[in-house]
Amino acid sequence: MQTDFGALTSSVKKVWAMEIWQAGRDKSFFFANGFIGKNDNDMNSVIQRVTKLTETERGTECVMQLVQDLQGDGVVGDNKLEDNEEQMVNDAQTIRIDQLRHGVRSKGSMSEQATVIRFRATGKEKLSFWLSDKLDELMFLTLSGRSYGLHTNGATRVGSQLPSLSFASDVVAPSTNRVMYAGTATSEGSVTAADKMDWSTVVKANTVAQEKRLRPIREGGKEYYCMVIHPRHRRDLVLDSTYQTILRTAEKPGAKNKLFTGAIAVIDGVVIHAHNKVFNTSGLASGSKWGAGGAIDGAQAMLLGAQAGGIATIGDMGFNESDNTDYGNRPGIAAGRKVGFLKPQFKSTYDDNAREDFGTIAVKTAAAA
Repeated sequence: MQTDFGALTSSVKKVWAMEIWQAGRDKSFFFANGFIGKNDNDMNSVIQRVTKLTETERGTECVMQLVQDLQGDGVVGDNKLEDNEEQMVNDAQTIRIDQLRHGVRSKGSMSEQATVIRFRATGKEKLSFWLSDKLDELMFLTLSGRSYGLHTNGATRVGSQLPSLSFASDVVAPSTNRVMYAGTATSEGSVTAADKMDWSTVVKANTVAQEKRLRPIREGGKEYYCMVIHPRHRRDLVLDSTYQTILRTAEKPGAKNKLFTGAIAVIDGVVIHAHNKVFNTSGLASGSKWGAGGAIDGAQAMLLGAQAGGIATIGDMGFNESDNTDYGNRPGIAAGRKVGFLKPQFKSTYDDNAREDFGTIAVKTAAAA
């Protein structure tokens, strides 16, 4: 029977590493749907990608530059512009880097023979899915301001090393003026079953984003925000009578930009996407959820503008084989990547210089099963 246990050359390992990374990117929600920038200079994307190190006073760091739009009126006619230029306000954010790895090991040559599988090929596929899954999970938790000690359904992780990542301590809860609730709710504890995702909630979130001057994504001469909602949100939104009525004349998602092709709809300039890793309380026991008595299931949608988040990917994807293989009977392979995640914050002049999330608004609603 043909096997794939032979040693791989270093060049083949590089190819396999890149294939795992590429497959992981293709399966990742944020990469596949155009949320992540194409290069370090792409500041018009929801997630800015940083791939280069920058020399700073503290040494070599991974830096994300937040750049706000100009606010001044300029000068007219022949009035003097010299000494009246507007100072560009930029805020350098450091994304801390750590290594994230995982591996698989064969059960042994007899097991391989019984199941007729090619260990390396199957392992490579599983590792690429794991990579995309973890990248998405970490990004959802980061943007939602939820600890890496939690799953995205609110349940506590057991035996996980994710809370030990160097950038885990940089995860911060949604800032005071970047949180809103559906219906009449004003806190997680006051959410009722009636406070569901609907058309008006999306429109109100868009209004908040504009008033707080979240920088929009510019595409085709227009300005947009994105909102990522939970599948339960999607159900409630689709069943909303106003949504059903207005959607007939609503803007249709565009065909060129990935950000639009995977969208459910575009509502009032908000591009709607749905994903099951949006933070929710379905993994918590009754009494620990939201609402009176902690009995209401809820979910936290995310309205996102440009540079809502940052991801750093430094160096190449790593791929290695285990040295401890039980004399070649139990081969193992591993893949890893140096990455970092950040939800940037800045001093907002529209919130009395309070430190606020730069490009995210948390939208909390009921989300019944």
